[in-house]
Amino acid sequence: MKLFFNLVLLLACYSVTNAQVFTYNQGGTSAKDYYAEIPYQTINGKMFIQVELNGKKHKFLFDTGAPVAVSPALSAELKAPFVDEDTLSDVNGITDTIGVVKLKNIKLGSIMFTDIPAITLFPDFYKCWNIDGVIGSNILRNSIVSINETKHLIILTDQLNKLALNDSYSSELTTDNSYQSNPMIKILLGNDITVDLGFDTGDNEFLRISEEITDELPATGIYNVLANGYGANTIGGLGLQQRAEKHLIRIGTIKLGNSEFTNVITETNKGGTSAIGSKILQYGIVTLDFIHSKFYFNSHHPKNEVKEKQWPFVPTVINDRLSIGVVWDKYKNEVKPGQQIVAIDDVDYSGVTLCDMLNRPHVLANKNTATISIKDDEGKIQKIKIAKLDY
Repeated sequence: MKLFFNLVLLLACYSVTNAQVFTYNQGGTSAKDYYAEIPYQTINGKMFIQVELNGKKHKFLFDTGAPVAVSPALSAELKAPFVDEDTLSDVNGITDTIGVVKLKNIKLGSIMFTDIPAITLFPDFYKCWNIDGVIGSNILRNSIVSINETKHLIILTDQLNKLALNDSYSSELTTDNSYQSNPMIKILLGNDITVDLGFDTGDNEFLRISEEITDELPATGIYNVLANGYGANTIGGLGLQQRAEKHLIRIGTIKLGNSEFTNVITETNKGGTSAIGSKILQYGIVTLDFIHSKFYFNSHHPKNEVKEKQWPFVPTVINDRLSIGVVWDKYKNEVKPGQQIVAIDDVDYSGVTLCDMLNRPHVLANKNTATISIKDDEGKIQKIKIAKLDY
């Protein structure tokens, strides 16, 4: 069986920018003293749960960085009333106008929610997962949400005493910076630099960071630049980001909850939002206490080394072709952004699709070297040997 690249993708991460009075923070549950355990499945770090609408089960993406969304087909089936037209900005800062409907009833586990606003933007890549919608932060805003990756379980409750939490590994959680109750948390860089980031389960990476933040930090020595590059590899709800300069950086120490993360390597983005992604769930249990405005992270280990070797370029999908996304400076004379990858270690990838990329494991897993066949701008094929770099 062929294995495929697990792209560095950022999917279904939205923020809404309506300057009018409309807010996604409407509706909710009338239940009191509720507690539900909701199992979830993962595909390459994306989380999927079963929800119920009008007595039917549907597969939804669980994305704390987005508002609730439904497919146009499901919206029509439910005869969901149109309530607003809104301007949406995805994780890359690309904007578009979308319709908003109201979901009369939606059940998560045993808990019924009513009158929940939902966007109807539904990118084509959602079809790769056979989902009908997204569970986002606006439906969670009055609950306590605990996520346990080891058990693949989401706990949804309004009872703090149902969870074994300790204030010593908590920090402030805010939601007042958006219309969708997007959770914002505080992390500590080094010993004394506090940064506000989103918590976004729609992002399968550990850390996403924009130059808006790194530009404010250069004099602090919190991070160092490992490589400079150019290209685009992040796909948001409204498409691939624009090509731009990027920097591969290493942050020496990040402190969150009762854990310290060292040697965190990530790439910067020119625009868009910054966030901690779902990869952190591999290291411990995350609890979003929207009711009491607290974020908890209970780590499996007090210290975690996050450092990983890096490939000299990052792939992406352009027009349903596996392509070069971002090229770091050591290989800038070897390959160019946008060139097609037609084979890896003589395995044909010329017919790869975005759905293949989203649903299959990383082709270079457990490898440190590979031979990549690249089609250049003139249609000629060249083979390039690449190796992971230890920065």
